[in-house]
Amino acid sequence: MIHPLRATAAAVITTAAAVVFLTGCSSSDPKAAAPPTASAPASGGLDQNPTATAAPTTPGPTVPAAELTPATGSFTKQQKQYLTGRVPKGSDPAAVLELGQESCDKIKFIAKRDPDAAASGIVLGQISGAHDAVTALCPDQKPVLAAAEHGFTDGTFTVGSKVKAGSVITPGTYHAPTPSKGCSWKLTGADGKAVSGSKALVTVPAGARGFTSTGCSVWLFSKGE
Repeated sequence: MIHPLRATAAAVITTAAAVVFLTGCSSSDPKAAAPPTASAPASGGLDQNPTATAAPTTPGPTVPAAELTPATGSFTKQQKQYLTGRVPKGSDPAAVLELGQESCDKIKFIAKRDPDAAASGIVLGQISGAHDAVTALCPDQKPVLAAAEHGFTDGTFTVGSKVKAGSVITPGTYHAPTPSKGCSWKLTGADGKAVSGSKALVTVPAGARGFTSTGCSVWLFSKGE
């Protein structure tokens, strides 16, 4: 029997509502926003938490793409794209697909109410497998994923041309949707001079040396330089 491709509406709403609550709480410690079963990343972009960007590499042999078929019917091209390389031999591909669909359902439900909360949930790793799920199964949510793609939590970073987990952010404008009253940041320019601020909005120029923030929780990418 094929597993249902998505959880019941009640289950999705319950889970998604919990993520909205978690990501909507302001805290100077981003770990406080994480669910009890998963610790939030200390700093850096999405790829510091593998479950936030893509499913972990499946150990052992996987079902070849040509053999990815459900017990009845067929998978769409997008569903096959998602399943390729992640279904262990002997496993039900429909069950694996369900996990990706659940990620999409959570993002869609939360984003309908608050796109920033959905993006923050991705950055914090509260919505697992978001990158691959959105790319293959719910491309309509790419704007939410884009906001989180270069997102990061409180910490100290250098500024470069490519995001590096926990250490490098890229130039651009960022906003912190759930800052605490103690949110503050320091931006070190190309000349080595530092500028401090407390507004939950900052533009990191190209050539800047570094950026540090505390009490701001999550920074989401607004636009590039």
